[in-house]
Amino acid sequence: MDRTDINRKLRGFIILTAWASLIAVAFVTLFRLEIIYRLYYLLAPFLNYPSMRTYATMEHLAAYTIVGMLFGAVYPRAALRICLLLFVFIGGLEAMQNCIPDRHGTLRDAVEKMIGGATGVFLVGLLLRWKNTRWH
Repeated sequence: MDRTDINRKLRGFIILTAWASLIAVAFVTLFRLEIIYRLYYLLAPFLNYPSMRTYATMEHLAAYTIVGMLFGAVYPRAALRICLLLFVFIGGLEAMQNCIPDRHGTLRDAVEKMIGGATGVFLVGLLLRWKNTRWH
């Protein structure tokens, strides 16, 4: 197996992971709130029992930073388009949350998620630039 075959398979895996992460985030965002509380009570002891608002902020930033990093790795020359896609996606999910009885979309949540997504795209862009300057 040569290097280009490995790179092609790795790229395929990252593409699949990026889109799966976006679907997972959409599912959790639009699913009943109970899943979020269960996750909070599971993780709270390891996080020094943060308030629910602090936990939600950490969760938004972490989830969308990962999504942004995955998409930034797959489409490294399209950082602005990725951010735009994520911003529209996040805005749509926040709006759809208002149609679910126990959920509510807020501007604060949307901004937190947008910051996380843009941060992920930015971080992977920096990492790829650093890698290209170090090895070439």
